[in-house]
Amino acid sequence: MPALLTLHEAMNAITEAFDEGDGWDRYAWVYIRGDIAEPSCRLHLSHVGDEEDALINDHGEVMTPFAAEQQLRRYLEATDFAEVLRVQRQRKPQSDLADFARALDHYRRHDAFATAL
Repeated sequence: MPALLTLHEAMNAITEAFDEGDGWDRYAWVYIRGDIAEPSCRLHLSHVGDEEDALINDHGEVMTPFAAEQQLRRYLEATDFAEVLRVQRQRKPQSDLADFARALDHYRRHDAFATAL
């Protein structure tokens, strides 16, 4: 069964996949339950193959069966998630988890990288 991850765990998994050069082949979407800035937030990284079985929920959202079962919502494409992490690390190498959460939330809301996080 797929796992629900903390933000820290999801960041590590995405970073590892993209550092190894197979992020695009490994992950498709990041799904979320809760607010990205809250410690109780949980994320799920869908594999590319999972998306082939995607369904449309009662609200018209496309998601994997696991995401629907766990009452998650699509958050960001995995490539965008990875890019936000990369840009944040580049702009502020000493970023903590809260900085990454703010950068991800900003990108999600504005489809743009934050400039002063």
